[in-house]
This record gives sequence, structure tokens and C-alpha cells, in this order.
Amino acid sequence: MSENMFWMPYHRIQFDYTHSEENSTQRHCETALNAMFCGCVKSEGELFMLFRPNYLKYEVMSRSPQSEEVVGPAFHLDFDRVLGGFVKRLNELKGELSELRKELHKSRVRIRRYSWIIPATWDLKKERVLSEKVAKLSAAKNVLRLCLNVNEDIDSIKVRDYSTFYYPTLVVTLKNREDGIERYVIVNLVESELAGGHLSCDKGLTELCYRNSECKDVLARSIAS
Repeated sequence: MSENMFWMPYHRIQFDYTHSEENSTQRHCETALNAMFCGCVKSEGELFMLFRPNYLKYEVMSRSPQSEEVVGPAFHLDFDRVLGGFVKRLNELKGELSELRKELHKSRVRIRRYSWIIPATWDLKKERVLSEKVAKLSAAKNVLRLCLNVNEDIDSIKVRDYSTFYYPTLVVTLKNREDGIERYVIVNLVESELAGGHLSCDKGLTELCYRNSECKDVLARSIAS
């Protein structure tokens, strides 16, 4: 086992957005995206794992790294395309949820109205299926809002500016004694310090470097350089 103090790069993305077509007043917000792995992710789910808007509440640590410190490379995305895609998906989910909730309401009304007369097995099954769909879509909507660091509906979005800051991270390298394969555990040093010194594993990045070979390779090359 070995440990490396690592400065993980993050994009601080500032953007303007409108709440609705009726209210075109622009509002301002910002979020944070891991800049080291954003060029390696292969799915929307993996991209979600890279957003860390909660890091913005800590002091931005933009500094000149020392020669002995490991600094991760920063890759860039088309932020307007990425965030615009999130807004498009949010609006699709909004429409889908609206229709499902109407159907769910009708199903529950029917159950209340007729279940005391005849068994409502089919209605109960339909209500359960609709409830599960609503819960799944609501969870997806909440994840998208969390990534964007907003808590309201968005009609349009435009990136205003971005910069890069570095977040202190501990990378623990574990090697399997039998096959020699290395696995990385990524520890959030700021949250570990706030937790009284108890190590706080970044489960998202750790899992990503385990399952995504490109992310693992980028991390391995950075440590070795």
C-alpha cells in the first residue's frame, strides 16, 4: 500500500439561467465539475458522479503546487452543451412526471372508490407500478438539480465563465498480492479533517476509477509522473 497527496482539479462553472418562459429574468449560479476525469466518462451516470457543487462552500485552493506534489491534469468539455443537455432532460422529466402523476391520481381515486365493493388487485398493481416510475423519475430529476446546484425548474441556461481550482485529495494505492492489480481509494482530505481526522472516502470517484479503465489510467499516469 502507498499513499500520495494529490491536488485534484475541478472546474468552477458559472452560468446564467432563466426560470421560465414567462419570467425571463436571468439568475446566476455556479457548480463544480471534476476536471481530471470529465474527458474519460462514458455515460451520463458516470458524468453525474463528477459534479461536486458542495466543494464551492470551502475556500478555493488555487495555488502554485510545490515540485514534490502531484497535480492532476485538467480536461475541458463543451460546458454549454453538457449543462444544456441537463436542462433539456430536466424539462423532459418534468413533462413525464406531470403525466404520470395525473395517471397515478386517477388510479388512487379509483381504488378508493371501488375497492370496498370488489377486489382491486389490478388497480393496486397499476398504482404500485406508477408509484415506482414516479419515484425513479423524481430521483433522476433531483440528481440533475444537484449537479447544476439549483432547486427550481430551469427553462434555459448559458455558461458565463469558468476557472480551475485544486482540491486536496489523498490517493491510496492498494495492490492485490495474487495478481498484482492495483486499485485506488480516493480520500477527501477536507471532509476528513472536518470529521475529526476520520478518513472520508470519495465513494463516487473511487468506484469510477475501479470500473472505468480510462479514469484509472489517467490517475495512474499522474501519480507516476
